Amino acid sequence: MTEPEAPAMRHDADPISAAFPDVEVPVGGTAIDPLGPNLWSTAGEVKLTGAKVTYELSGAAGVRITPSEQGGGECENPSTVRVVCTDPRVLSFEGETIEAYLPVVVKANRTAEVGDTGTVAVTFSADGIAPISGVSEVRVIDGRESLPITGPGPGLTGAAVLSLGVLCVLVARRRAPLR
Repeated sequence: MTEPEAPAMRHDADPISAAFPDVEVPVGGTAIDPLGPNLWSTAGEVKLTGAKVTYELSGAAGVRITPSEQGGGECENPSTVRVVCTDPRVLSFEGETIEAYLPVVVKANRTAEVGDTGTVAVTFSADGIAPISGVSEVRVIDGRESLPITGPGPGLTGAAVLSLGVLCVLVARRRAPLR
């Protein structure tokens, strides 16, 4: 059985356990990863119906949540701080972790203040099991400096190497004696 690394909050239960990761969102931007509970089976193969995840954001002025297009469920967004997602499919897993199940997207307006924090109360429920609740912390960060850098490192990229090669060929041709 694979269990996730220790996130901010974890709830161990039977037959399902859940973890509620924290998220950072840049001022005027969107968090890199969607926010949702990580779920795993603690009792072998588990099949659930009527799965639902409820999100309620509080704190952090200028931050809002919206349904994610990655979730595969059906979501209602009655306000900028509340989202309810349901899954008409049978949720079936054994031993693996389902990360960010029925997630939401966390966004911060340009009016949000760096350093502000808030919480998202997250409740997972399904037919036949007690609801599992947890809290994820939302931190507003300065997106210019705090987000991870992706793409090539500071070394030479393929385009730079190609440009350097072309330049060398041109210089070599100019230096070649004329016949």
